[in-house]
Amino acid sequence: MKVMNASGRLIDPFNLQPEDFDPRIIAQTLSRVCRFWSQTSEFYSVAQHCLVMESLFDDIELKKWALGHEIFEGLTGMDIPSPIKHSPAMESYRRAEERALEQLADIYGLPKPMPKAIKLYDKRLMVTEALRFMNTVNFDWTQIADPLPLKVIGKPLSMAEAQQQFLVRWYELFEM
Repeated sequence: MKVMNASGRLIDPFNLQPEDFDPRIIAQTLSRVCRFWSQTSEFYSVAQHCLVMESLFDDIELKKWALGHEIFEGLTGMDIPSPIKHSPAMESYRRAEERALEQLADIYGLPKPMPKAIKLYDKRLMVTEALRFMNTVNFDWTQIADPLPLKVIGKPLSMAEAQQQFLVRWYELFEM
């Protein structure tokens, strides 16, 4: 199965190649994908989520992992909600996502596996974002993890702002 990305390149999301990991495509895609299955009160991109994640760390390797931890979404445009992603029907998706993270580590010289701190802060940031952008009437998001201070999110960025800031930060961190 092959799909076309913004560059016109055909990629197979379940068999990604090193040349598929184009930071320009990743930045464009993540800046257009809205968090929480687009059910937010206002547009908040996965690119901005990654930028906020990166800002939470001081260690350079953690910063790189934080910026790149949504790589599969950046290559495919699919941000699947956790309850769906963790269903048995999504096993091949989860395996492809894990392979993409391993490939990111191989391509950019990051330690494997992705550090536990990234997973922990990703969950905490998700709760924080949910408290800011999602309906909290019927669900207690804090049962998932302790939120971070809401101010870490800042104002929502436009698609263009998120794309530009993500790409600039990518080039700075990965010294491209």
